[in-house]
Amino acid sequence: MPEPSPMEHVYGLSKWSDVGYSAIDTLYLRPVRWFHRNIVERLRGPSYPYYHRKFGPVKTIDQCEIQDQTCFYEAEMTYLREKRIDTMVVEILHDRLTRCIAHEGRIDALDKCIKEKDALFESHTNWYQKYGEMGVPHSCVDAYMKQKHLMIWMRQHPEVDLKGWAIERDYEQKTKDYIKSIPMPMEIR
Repeated sequence: MPEPSPMEHVYGLSKWSDVGYSAIDTLYLRPVRWFHRNIVERLRGPSYPYYHRKFGPVKTIDQCEIQDQTCFYEAEMTYLREKRIDTMVVEILHDRLTRCIAHEGRIDALDKCIKEKDALFESHTNWYQKYGEMGVPHSCVDAYMKQKHLMIWMRQHPEVDLKGWAIERDYEQKTKDYIKSIPMPMEIR
């Protein structure tokens, strides 16, 4: 016979222990259990998975007052959390492209994995514009200054394609032309 757990009361060992446990159960434990089941669980609402947690709005670094250290800290933590999330998005899109290339083959992937490649290129370009080339110890103030300088530069040079779509399309076209120029054996054609 398995041993009972220490929290579980075993009836029948002693008349007085049975009476004592029944009294404790009636006076203290049952009301707590009833309150928990009928009040707390109804007010709590549906369970919410931890990975879908929504954070409240936090001021960005440009909205903080000069001496407000708490606001600076919250803006910095929000910046670091967003950087982690953006990095994970780039990694997920890279994994999708890698799986698509492995599934379709390297030659067919140029045509069949274009959606994944465009999503990865766009995401990586956005990540690089926001976080790239800032050095190792950087903060949200550095990112804000980088964003400000980028906007000023873009206003002065509107003709420049910062995303690099034209270069990417030229490279894809050259790759396709090169693959078509390779002589294929008769049985593959």
